[in-house]
Amino acid sequence: MKFIHTADIHLGATPDSNMPWGESRASEIWGTFKKLISVVKQEKPELFLIAGDLFHRQPKVSELKEVNYLFECVAPTRVVLIAGNHDPVSDASNYNNFQWADNVFFLSDSEMQICSFEDLGVDVYGMSYHKKIIKEPVYDNIVPMNKSKINILLAHGGDEAHIPMNMNMIMLNGFSYVACGHIHIPYLQSEARYAYPGSLEPIDKNDKGKRGYIKGEITSEERMITFVPFAKRSYEDIEIDIASNMTNSEVVNMIKQAIIEGGENNIFHVTIKGFRDADINFDKTEISLLGNVISVNDLSEPDFDFEKLYEQNKDNMIGMFIERFGDRTNLDELHKKALYYGTSALLSAMEVRS
Repeated sequence: MKFIHTADIHLGATPDSNMPWGESRASEIWGTFKKLISVVKQEKPELFLIAGDLFHRQPKVSELKEVNYLFECVAPTRVVLIAGNHDPVSDASNYNNFQWADNVFFLSDSEMQICSFEDLGVDVYGMSYHKKIIKEPVYDNIVPMNKSKINILLAHGGDEAHIPMNMNMIMLNGFSYVACGHIHIPYLQSEARYAYPGSLEPIDKNDKGKRGYIKGEITSEERMITFVPFAKRSYEDIEIDIASNMTNSEVVNMIKQAIIEGGENNIFHVTIKGFRDADINFDKTEISLLGNVISVNDLSEPDFDFEKLYEQNKDNMIGMFIERFGDRTNLDELHKKALYYGTSALLSAMEVRS
C-alpha cells in the first residue's frame, strides 16, 4: 500500500507580510499545494494523508470548494484528512456540513474515528480538533481493533498544549504507521514507524531548512518512508567570518556571493562574526537589500589597538581591565574573547555616560 503523507500546509497564511517578497508567499503556499496534488495524480498512491492544519485559519467556503475539486482530481486515490489546531471544527466552521467528493474522507469528529478501506486491508484512525488547545494525551491509549490489517493513525500534536504524545506507547499499541502533523520540522523515525513531514512550505522565519512531504509504502513484510524536499523556498542561515583588515564593501560582497550560492529564491538570516576594524560599522540596510534577507545579526567585535587604548585609559576602569590580561599577545581563545568583549562593553558604557 503506497501513500503520500503531508501536514501543516497552512493555506491562507501570509508569511513575511511586511517584507518585499511577502506579497507572493500566500500564493506560493497554494501553488506548492497544487503542485503536490499533481504529484499525487501522477504517482497514484492508494492513500493521500493530511495530518492537520490544511488551512492556517478557518477556511472560507470558496476555499473548501477549491480544495475539494483538487482532491477529486486525484481519484481513485483516497484522501484522508483531519483538522488541526489552526483550523479546528468549531461551531461556526465552514467544515460543518460541507459535502466532500466521494474519494475524500474527513475525520471531523472530536472523538476517535476509524475509516476502513476493506479493498486495501487498511484502517485509518483519526480525530479533528474542535478547539485550539487539547492538553489530554488522547492518542496514547488508542489500540487498533483489527491487528491483521495495516493500521494508520493520523495524529496532530506533540507538545503540552496540543495533544502530548508518548510515541513509545503509541507504537506499542500496534499501529503500522503514525502519520504526524503539527511540528514543522521534518522527522522520520529510524524504523519508519512514525514521521513528521514538517510544513509543506516554511510558514515562519524560524522554519529553517528543507520542507516537503513524505512518500511511503507499507507491505506485510516492511515499511519504507522517504522525505521529499518540495518547497519553493527555504529559510537559510548565512554566517560570515570576517577579519579586521576587511572593508565594508568586501564584507558586503562576501554576503552577496553567499546569497547567490545559497539560492537567490531562498530567504536568509545573515550573521556576521569575527573581528572588524574598530572604525567600521556595517550598514544593515545595505545588507538587507542584497536579496531576500529577513534578518542581519552583527556579532562581530572591534579589533582594538589595546596598547593605544591602555595608554589613553590607564587611569580609569578601561585601563585597569586591559592591564589585568598582562601579555596580550599570547592569550588563549577564551581569554582573548573576554578581553575583546569586556573592553567593548566598557567603551559602550562610557559612551552612554558621556
